[in-house]
Amino acid sequence: MGNILMKKFFDKENFLFSGFDKKQKQQSLFVAIALMVFFVFASFTFFNALYCFSDIVGCFVSGSPDVAIKDFLRSLPIFLSTFMSIWTVLLLQASFRNVEVRRLKSYKKNAIALLAFAGVNIIYVVVMTIMGKYSSLVEGSPSPLYPLDSILYSLLFVAIGVFTLIYLKKLQEKLPYVAPSRGPIVMKVRGLYCTFITFWMLIALFTFSAFFFGLFIIDFQHGYQFYSVMLLIAYALSFLYMLVWEFYFNELKEEKKKEFLLPLAIVGLALSVVVMALYFVSLGLNLDAPSNIGFGVLPVAFAASVNIATMLVVATPFIVSVVALIKGLIARKKA
Repeated sequence: MGNILMKKFFDKENFLFSGFDKKQKQQSLFVAIALMVFFVFASFTFFNALYCFSDIVGCFVSGSPDVAIKDFLRSLPIFLSTFMSIWTVLLLQASFRNVEVRRLKSYKKNAIALLAFAGVNIIYVVVMTIMGKYSSLVEGSPSPLYPLDSILYSLLFVAIGVFTLIYLKKLQEKLPYVAPSRGPIVMKVRGLYCTFITFWMLIALFTFSAFFFGLFIIDFQHGYQFYSVMLLIAYALSFLYMLVWEFYFNELKEEKKKEFLLPLAIVGLALSVVVMALYFVSLGLNLDAPSNIGFGVLPVAFAASVNIATMLVVATPFIVSVVALIKGLIARKKA
């Protein structure tokens, strides 16, 4: 039974790359690796930015808006670096298997914009250091090399922007892939689709870092073992669903997408319901667990008594599965 399922869902003929030549496979692999690398970069910079945001919110709540503004100005390079990282991930995700002639101008504009933001970030750090807002280029907080690491990170994006412009110039009207894996998005739902994907990507970026930080921060003792394990599983499930969608489902040929969407949605829905139910059971047994355990992972996510951020993380796989199930049923009805 297992071999039959493996053959059905993982047969190489199900995937787009089965029809690629050597050069197209190399280009595809390059973009896939770039997407994974920048996902990791964006995840950790996003997590770092959320920590800084937590401190700023804490200052406002404690009645020190002047300190909050000072912290914001000091942390601005982190927020800009995070913005550039997430922007790059979303661009790579949108362009992966979806490079068309009409999109090349858009990619060029985005590359120029990234160059501009990177330049602003470098200038900002230099000016703030000259003005004495930073004691030196290596203050050591919130990271060991801050704010120098923001300059180095921005220089990386300068290199990426320059490389992209050179590549697009050489590319001209030659498409690097046989065909896009994503069909055209209906204009009526384009805004909703982009908003949903962006929100889902942000959740995946947060949960990826939260999972690995949580392994070292979360308390697995003092009666919180069940909740701690379920919290980590909820984190892992959120970003794993994104990985399956990006690197499995979107790599399928169009006819296989239509065939596999409904069974994948059913499996995903069942798994998300089980994890969500177990999470709420663990929460019911330890109502004080989020504030005692999760606060160390990210204060701003666990500071409120309702823990909205965590609820969104737990609910995201369920929401994604329900959307996939509806699409699968509609596709099955049209077939």
